[in-house]
Amino acid sequence: MLKVKILVMSDFLDANNEELLKDYFSEAELMVDNLESNILAIENDPANHDAIDEIFRAAHTLKGNSATVEFTEISTFAHKMEDLLDEVRSDRVQVTEDVVDTLLNSLDIIKAMLEARQNGSVYAESVEEISNKIKSFIPEKAGKGKNSSPAPKTVSAPVQSVPAVSDSASKTVDMSEFELLELKQSCQPGQKLWSISVVFDENNPMNSVGGIQVFAALKACGTVLKTVPDFEALYEDEFHKDVVYYVASSNSQEQLEDVAFLDDVTLSVDAQCLENAVAKESSEQPEQKEEKTAQVQTVAETPKQEEAKVSAEQKTESAPVQPAKTAPAAKAAPASGHAQQSSILRVDSKRIDTLMNLVSETVITKASFNQSAQQQSDMLVQFQTLDSAFREKIRKMFEQLPQYLEEIQNGVPVKDIRNNIMQEYGEIPDYFASFEAKFKDLNTKFHSATQNLGRIAGELQEGVMKIRMVPISQIFDRFPRVVRDLQKDLGKKVNLQIEGEETELDKTVIDDLMDPIMHCVRNSVDHGIESPEKRKALGKSETGTVLLKAANEGNMIIIDIVDDGNGIDAEKVRKKAVEKGLIHPNKVLSEQEAANLIFLPGFSTADKITNVSGRGVGLDVVKTMIDKLNGTVNVTTEKGRGSKFSIRLPLTLAIIQGLLVRVGREVYSIPIASVIESHRIKRGEINTIDNYEVLNVRNEVISVLRLSRLFNIRNTEDGEYCFVVIVGTQDKKIGIMVDALIGEEDVVIKPLRDQFTQSPGIAGASILGDGSVSLIIDVSQLLELGVRQEIEARSEYGAIE
Repeated sequence: MLKVKILVMSDFLDANNEELLKDYFSEAELMVDNLESNILAIENDPANHDAIDEIFRAAHTLKGNSATVEFTEISTFAHKMEDLLDEVRSDRVQVTEDVVDTLLNSLDIIKAMLEARQNGSVYAESVEEISNKIKSFIPEKAGKGKNSSPAPKTVSAPVQSVPAVSDSASKTVDMSEFELLELKQSCQPGQKLWSISVVFDENNPMNSVGGIQVFAALKACGTVLKTVPDFEALYEDEFHKDVVYYVASSNSQEQLEDVAFLDDVTLSVDAQCLENAVAKESSEQPEQKEEKTAQVQTVAETPKQEEAKVSAEQKTESAPVQPAKTAPAAKAAPASGHAQQSSILRVDSKRIDTLMNLVSETVITKASFNQSAQQQSDMLVQFQTLDSAFREKIRKMFEQLPQYLEEIQNGVPVKDIRNNIMQEYGEIPDYFASFEAKFKDLNTKFHSATQNLGRIAGELQEGVMKIRMVPISQIFDRFPRVVRDLQKDLGKKVNLQIEGEETELDKTVIDDLMDPIMHCVRNSVDHGIESPEKRKALGKSETGTVLLKAANEGNMIIIDIVDDGNGIDAEKVRKKAVEKGLIHPNKVLSEQEAANLIFLPGFSTADKITNVSGRGVGLDVVKTMIDKLNGTVNVTTEKGRGSKFSIRLPLTLAIIQGLLVRVGREVYSIPIASVIESHRIKRGEINTIDNYEVLNVRNEVISVLRLSRLFNIRNTEDGEYCFVVIVGTQDKKIGIMVDALIGEEDVVIKPLRDQFTQSPGIAGASILGDGSVSLIIDVSQLLELGVRQEIEARSEYGAIE
């Protein structure tokens, strides 16, 4: 029975518990971000006590959570960081640049520790240097000596005739002889059975997990065999003031008490060896046991307990947790804690409630369609019955016609025959009148249900998209630290301003947007913002400004990175591009085109290589990644005034608006965001220059690409007219020739797999309403193809000249 209990306890702290670790890493990431943003906040405003308290709470939570999952290197280091934060919170340490640097460097180490754990390993680098740096800021306390402990609390005088019995001993007496023997048998050779009684601090913000923290600490120096209350109760979100741990360990009493005592978590710890408890238990008479138990209950406070509490108060006032005693266990433990990273979304419950309401409406609409389907079945039966009766009437009427003709020949008045026919078959014209009325009513209900379903589907789509939407502040909040480090490395003064951080974007886009914005911000700080001396000489403020701004524009999001630096020297950029062989020396470029040369691979205007720039890797990566997100990036600049990087992205990559076009029998989708305009032209309007087809649109020459040739589609139409869809941006366009325009439609993007992933010009596929598959055009690849054709044509033309 005891072995089963031990297994159950271990399961809760199993390092391979994927669900527990996923929650831990998600929470740890939030805590680290919270720490970093608030540390930067107190650097600018040292008197911001709310931020200081938030920093301390985050560090304390991170320490407690790490101890819970047995990441002792993180919890130990976080505890050291917490000591410094406690001094800052108590105004014993002033917030200086050195303190902030130390806290941020400590946070970087915690990030590295978390990353190592996520990768299935343990952080192995030494943290002694940063630990000593932390300790150097902490002033020596006057009350660190053992003799300077506060006076013990006043307690009721113990009954002199009663021997001192600890609370842990009383709980041991309550156990049966069989349970004690079973615990003793679980000890390994060289181990003793210990009862460790712990009193927890209710004022601790994380008091509900204190029992788990001590359990994790004691596991490092022995085997926890049993707890009172049971371990399952400790794991519930409930505070337990007194907990007794039964541990098999070879450590001494002092060592066990030191390990179990956690600063700010426990008030007192008392370890008692139960080596002879079983023998004493068996030798006592039942009457003596009852008398002893009664005596214990009458004691208000024994000298032993008083001594333990005084000792605990000494530790609380002076002695920090000694991490060296738990560190060896962390080193000896195998690399564990590998939790596969998965995207975790934190969603407002109101959005879930909206979806639930829509689902309930969908169920109602479904019932409406079921009812319509049943009515249609009933009406089909009614129609078949009416049709049979109608046919029978018509058959009888035609059989009666010869008789009517004969009666007319015999002199029967026509009027009488007409009356007979109307009397017999007059209901035929109105035979389907009732059916028609019911069918019209059903048709009206069906159309109403269809419209309702369309509305619900639209709102459901919007609701699901909103669940995937997260604020871009998840990215923007990381840049104050980035800019701070950059300005220190470059010797500049930079003020970062952030606007529109509440703007929401699809989670899949957010995950891939960090690097492009990072490169743009680094470029603005390094190349854009001048040194304080130069800015002062130019009549500017010594502190430069970088604005990070996000805003919605229809189904697009616009991200601007603006600086008030020296701008981009278009002539210098052009010369550098010619020098690197990126453009032809005779090529004529506008100032805007020259500025956009910085997005070419391998381009850099830096005069020397530094940690920040000069290697020609950066802005070309920005363009490549933004293109993959179906977005665009461009730069505008004014020499001496500054530059602006503008990134345009679709709000979501899952569903886009597409323009459906037909080429032969195939249907393709072109993202509406990339469509500039479309033209219906005569085929004769397409001209040829150096074997490349072009179209003159308002005196602007546009290269034309035939999809039928690119995708080898036969049986295309050879009529007099065709359509050209112009796609791209204002400074880079290409015309796509198609046979027909079908219309706009919401397109659900499905990725292509296997051999189709290498198809040029194809971004994915979608299933249309009729079940057919429509390939989605990758406009960026078509633009590259068109530019490549233009370059080849110009090179050939230059060679001819």
